[in-house]
Amino acid sequence: MSRVRGPNSALTEFLRERGIDALAIRQRYEEAQREQGEGGQNDGAAQEGITEEDGVVTVSSATSSRNSRRQSSEPAARVRSRVSKKKKRDAEDEDDELILDRIARPKPGQIEFCAECNNRFTVTAYSKPARDGGEGLLCHSCGSKYAQEEKKQKKTQISSRKKRKSVAAALLDKQDVMVPKLQDLCIKLIARYIDDVDMLGDIGEVNMDKIARILSRNRSLKDNTVRLFLVPSVKQLRFWDCSNLCSDSYKLIASFCPQLESLVLSMCGQMTDEVLDYFTEKLEHLHAIAFNGAFLIRNPCWINFFTKRGSQLTSVAISNTLRFDRTALQALVDNCADTLEELSLSRVGNIFAADLPLLLKLTKLISLEISYMRDALTDDVIIDILKLIGPQLITLNLDDCDTLSDRVLLEGIRPYCGKLQNLSLGLGENFTNEALATLFRDWEINNGLINVSLMRCTKVGDEGVQALIEHSAKTLVILNINSVYSLTDSTFHLLATSECEFLSQLDIGFVHCVGDKEVEMLSERCPSLQLIEAYGNIRITEVAKMKPGVRLIGRQSDTI
Repeated sequence: MSRVRGPNSALTEFLRERGIDALAIRQRYEEAQREQGEGGQNDGAAQEGITEEDGVVTVSSATSSRNSRRQSSEPAARVRSRVSKKKKRDAEDEDDELILDRIARPKPGQIEFCAECNNRFTVTAYSKPARDGGEGLLCHSCGSKYAQEEKKQKKTQISSRKKRKSVAAALLDKQDVMVPKLQDLCIKLIARYIDDVDMLGDIGEVNMDKIARILSRNRSLKDNTVRLFLVPSVKQLRFWDCSNLCSDSYKLIASFCPQLESLVLSMCGQMTDEVLDYFTEKLEHLHAIAFNGAFLIRNPCWINFFTKRGSQLTSVAISNTLRFDRTALQALVDNCADTLEELSLSRVGNIFAADLPLLLKLTKLISLEISYMRDALTDDVIIDILKLIGPQLITLNLDDCDTLSDRVLLEGIRPYCGKLQNLSLGLGENFTNEALATLFRDWEINNGLINVSLMRCTKVGDEGVQALIEHSAKTLVILNINSVYSLTDSTFHLLATSECEFLSQLDIGFVHCVGDKEVEMLSERCPSLQLIEAYGNIRITEVAKMKPGVRLIGRQSDTI
């Protein structure tokens, strides 16, 4: 007799050491089940357990009535002990049942009858159990049939999950989920296989800009792909993520696009002095620049650029750099004073309050942004600037202006900014409710604002925002009151009943008084409303019904 034995599981060894036979266990288990059924008919529910003595497994049962008589004659502590032991035995019984089921399962190589078609088949390790919790196994043909159905169900689940993700992603991107235009499909396809495209040809600046945006979003704008956009006749280029471009690629822009008039380069951390000098030499028609993150460019290079090209610049936007200081600002002011209409300085770390009076020479400004530069903002400096350029100013952005006080509102904006249309005071945590209400109430020199941001103006409440609504309801297009915590639903009732016929975008994130009722009312009564952002508003749920054409994003249910 061969003594060669294959590998065994820990459970098999455990049972063999104690002389436990699988067939005997199964017979005793079935007997116990029958006794339990008979005992349930005669005396009520029976209690059973599997115990072991001297390597032999036995099944014992005791009726619930006998247990109750014993418990009534025993002390309470002993009763509790018996109850805990009973619970432990019940748990052990459940484990034993799982073990028995596993033992009772036919082993590979055995002959069984299919639970579905009743045909004989040989059991394998891949034989599937009967469906819907039935007993027995399935033959290969029946198992394959149901396996295919399971695959289809999984595919359906995956496709449904992808669809939900695409819907949520579109909402977060502020887009509609609809059948795309053929043109947009082609643009996405080009962007997807941009490395294999030799030449884009004449597809128009609008489509070129769309492709550039998609590539920037996917971090796919690289040295080899940027060449596709460099057409000699192009007059405007906007690259929103230049992090993968080397300095030589920047030079190609000036080499291949000599007619360039407007240039936007964002995240251009590899742009150097040599590149800007090359722009200065080659781009003779340039009149608008926006450089975000050009932190390698030093002051002498900025001074050279403004000295040679400043007289033709009408728009300058510089952000996220520490190497632009007073000397560079002085060069900008001295050389651009006669032409500059738009100036944006954001997160420019070496500009301070003592440097901003230089802007008083820029008398033609109609758009001014000084944001995220707390060290540069003081009441007196801003008021002096508004006294000079306020009467012609259309756009004013003072985001992250918590060093400013109500004086800017009452002594700067109210008396001088009669033509103002776009106002951003985000993170203005010192502006009070009363001052904002005074600014807008009876503000006769101003005909109404179009775009207003009061994001995180935490001291502002109903009075200030309602004064804004009463003043600008007929002109408002974009309103941001994100994190204006103290607002109540009365403000939104006023907004819904004030004939805001042009209001198209509304940000009410973290305004906790707003719920399903309020957003439904705004959706119905604001005819031009297209987008409501509601991040952090737990009272706005998926139950909220929006009219067709209105997107509500930021709900907890809008997850990817």
